[in-house]
Amino acid sequence: MAVLQQVVVAESLVVMIADLAAMFIILRIYLKNRRKAALIFSLAWFFDFLAILLSAFRSPILNELSYLSLTMFSAFLLYGAAKFLEEESLKVPRNSIYVLIPMPTVFMLYMLGVYSYTKDAVWTATAAASLGITGMFVITAGMLLRETVDIYKSAARYLYISIVLFGFHLVPAALFGIHEWYAPIGFSMSTTLIVLMVMFMLRLMSSESFMNVKPVEASETPIEPGVMIIGTEEYRKIKGKLKDVPVLAFIRDVTDVPKAWRFYFVTTVPFNDKIKETITPTNLARITEVSYRYLQETSKAGGRGIVLMDCIEYLLVYNPPDSVMKFLAKLRDFIVVNNGTLILVVDNMSLGEKLFAQLHKLVG
Repeated sequence: MAVLQQVVVAESLVVMIADLAAMFIILRIYLKNRRKAALIFSLAWFFDFLAILLSAFRSPILNELSYLSLTMFSAFLLYGAAKFLEEESLKVPRNSIYVLIPMPTVFMLYMLGVYSYTKDAVWTATAAASLGITGMFVITAGMLLRETVDIYKSAARYLYISIVLFGFHLVPAALFGIHEWYAPIGFSMSTTLIVLMVMFMLRLMSSESFMNVKPVEASETPIEPGVMIIGTEEYRKIKGKLKDVPVLAFIRDVTDVPKAWRFYFVTTVPFNDKIKETITPTNLARITEVSYRYLQETSKAGGRGIVLMDCIEYLLVYNPPDSVMKFLAKLRDFIVVNNGTLILVVDNMSLGEKLFAQLHKLVG
């Protein structure tokens, strides 16, 4: 038993170190880019650290506070996931809302099941209740983060899977946690999953997509601010002119993209291992959010951003013309406010005379 106790203590220390590392690193990321999701996730890891720390003491009051801290961890994790989707201009999926509907009944059945197995009313009302609530909130947070896989690829995929698994592993913890033999097993699973969650969350939040983009210095920008509508031939010329400028581009042709550009491949294919960033043509809100953040941060740094779009015809295939025009009007306003440049690569023959004229009128 002494050896098992030493294993539990060692794993508790590993979890607390991981929690503190996640808390401080993510807080530092928040101080750099001021994304509120980072601050909320940082607080989540603080409460997980607090839960482990308080559980180390034999005081009943501190143990109860440990259960409370665990639920706070799950609450901030869910809040952070929701805020993250908001910042990425993604909607909360309906499936996540529908899953919450039976939760009160599921939780009650869960409590009755735990009490039926353990026959311990105090354990059921404290530890088991805390683990159950935490598990449900954590699983929901994981399912929300699943919506960011198209943007953050494998980092988001592995993060949401590890979070969901952590939520599910709390169910046997509520049933068997009352037994001493389960302590090393439960702590080993918790340690493994928490370390994975920390690792994948740090990987996601350290990515270029989550961090601020590199600003463009005013002296580096060789074209004037405003809106430009150009053809494919002129596009080839201007690509050479801007080859050393960190342009934000939304494009269809990814065969010859300057290395300095940060580009998104606009495609309906959800995953592409060869291309770093992809975005669906129906996600106009995501394109707007990425462009706005890029222009705002560049303007704050005293530079001038350049947004290039070589996918207007493709957007019109998957969206109503009115939606595309409203999207472009909003993007133009962002360009004007931040003194940036918007370059629209358009083939007037494929676009049609009416839409081409409307586009010219819209962007001025």
